[in-house]
Amino acid sequence: GKDLDGNPVKSSELFSGNAVTVVNFWFTTCNPCVGELAELDALNKELAEKGGSLIGVNTFTLDGDETAIADAKDVLAKKGATYQNVYFDSSSAAGTFTSNIFAFPTTYVVDQKGNIVGDPIVGAITEKKQAETLNKLIEQAIANSKA
Repeated sequence: GKDLDGNPVKSSELFSGNAVTVVNFWFTTCNPCVGELAELDALNKELAEKGGSLIGVNTFTLDGDETAIADAKDVLAKKGATYQNVYFDSSSAAGTFTSNIFAFPTTYVVDQKGNIVGDPIVGAITEKKQAETLNKLIEQAIANSKA
């Protein structure tokens, strides 16, 4: 895939370079998605201290849709979200995976080996239950990476 500035992003490097990677799928006109962007940015800073990072995937930006990318960058800037957002070709494996997500926001936790840890978290992480689940999965992914 690529980041929103058009720089190439390799999934192999993305996960292997982090003890944990949190991947958040969202779209620009989803209110709960946009509502959690500031919390996700804060989470990204916490993850950095643990050797991890957070990646956003705006589903409108598949195939490098320039209007959607401009809109996503605008929303991210307004919310002060500075973490990396990426997009893919819709025909790629990542694009197909993204196209099969039907509830938003959806967040996955991935360990260093590229394995999804636990079940996806559906709904905003601003909800206490989702936040608690997310923290447990992050700790589990970090433990997996050390194993």
